[in-house]
Amino acid sequence: MIPEKVKLEIKRRRALGATWTAIAKWLEKVHGVTIHRTTIQKWHNKEEPLVLDPNEELSPPQDNLETRVKLDKKVATYKSEADFYKKLYQASLKDDAKKEIIVDAIKEHTKALPKVPIRHVNPSSPQGHQAQIVISPLTDTHIGEQVHKEQMKGLNDYSFEIFNKRLYGWSNQVLKHVEYRRQIAPINELIIPMLGDMISGDIHEELARSNIANCMEQMIRGANLIAQSLLLLAPHFTKITVPCVVGNHGRMTRKPPMKDKYMDWDYLLYQFLAAFCKNQDNIEFDIPKSFINVFPVYNRNILIMHGDSISGAGSSMAITGAISKLRGVLQYRKSLQAELEDATDILGEVDFDSVMIGHFHRVDEVDIGTGELFICGCMKGPDEFALQRLHAASKPKQIITYWHPRYGFVGKEIIYLNKYDDSKREFVDTIPSTWADLIKPAIS
Repeated sequence: MIPEKVKLEIKRRRALGATWTAIAKWLEKVHGVTIHRTTIQKWHNKEEPLVLDPNEELSPPQDNLETRVKLDKKVATYKSEADFYKKLYQASLKDDAKKEIIVDAIKEHTKALPKVPIRHVNPSSPQGHQAQIVISPLTDTHIGEQVHKEQMKGLNDYSFEIFNKRLYGWSNQVLKHVEYRRQIAPINELIIPMLGDMISGDIHEELARSNIANCMEQMIRGANLIAQSLLLLAPHFTKITVPCVVGNHGRMTRKPPMKDKYMDWDYLLYQFLAAFCKNQDNIEFDIPKSFINVFPVYNRNILIMHGDSISGAGSSMAITGAISKLRGVLQYRKSLQAELEDATDILGEVDFDSVMIGHFHRVDEVDIGTGELFICGCMKGPDEFALQRLHAASKPKQIITYWHPRYGFVGKEIIYLNKYDDSKREFVDTIPSTWADLIKPAIS
């Protein structure tokens, strides 16, 4: 039954255009009376219609103390939430500014290593042959992790010192392979994709407990040693390009982040590395904030990513499936290009032919139709987790590949690194108390 006190208001609301559903909701909300809209409509059709001033507007619901209290509480809640999100927004702006200030300070104030002269001009290459480009990824170095030989039944041993020796061995092997290749083709350009997990990190409790040093020391010592490696290579090429992506071990959160993934110890290592090498004109860095990066090799594009975003325990099917999906997702750029004149500047290149990833600690190669997918190895080698949980072990190794301007990928070799564990040759692992001070390398 419709209460007498609301009949006039129902007529007035209907005259002003309110729907039957709206009137039923108003009755229930303001007066606590639940009446179906069709019942209200039938009653109204039997009543004399109300004629109102055409300029009159629908008034708000009748006010009472209970309604006013509810409204005041909602206003207070919304105001509190607005203040909270405003503070979050302002904090986010300040946080982003701090991140950029750190990077700018690294670039501006870090003293660079001494410049080394370029002395190679392909003396042994046959005349008339097309030049080739060498791509030699450096990935999964896990600087700072301690792997105990006695816990590995002698399969592997790893420390700062062993990393240093393996890095020196890797640098020299790159030069030896290139010199050998130069007997059949000129090689002036070297590309060194850095694929992440450069430091051990502290994302796992046992790593935080067993690492040789904390993340900050892992990062700066790693940057110092890798910078010396690049300067050992620099005199032998007219151009060295270093495209980078971050991994998962260097992240600064327990759970893998989706936003600000670049805020990672790998990212800071790359920035210091670029700062140490900024005097070397023939070395160029590309350090994006995206988890993927694409660089050109002649008329082909190579996509690099760490690989931690791929589920499926590293099976070839899971990896190729993820790459296929990623290729499809990135195709939206072509339609966006038509909408944004400067889309290339905003998005960068995303079409790719071949792929290089790390993360899975093995060397593998899969044909993906347009090119090859390379899993690029691990400098650390097997550890206690791989042995106990996965019952797997792969030698510490990296790959080196050769690229032809017409045929694309034309060769691959594997650099085995554990043979350098007892070597006497290594870089200078000395960090002054003030990082910005010049670090003098031992380069031969």
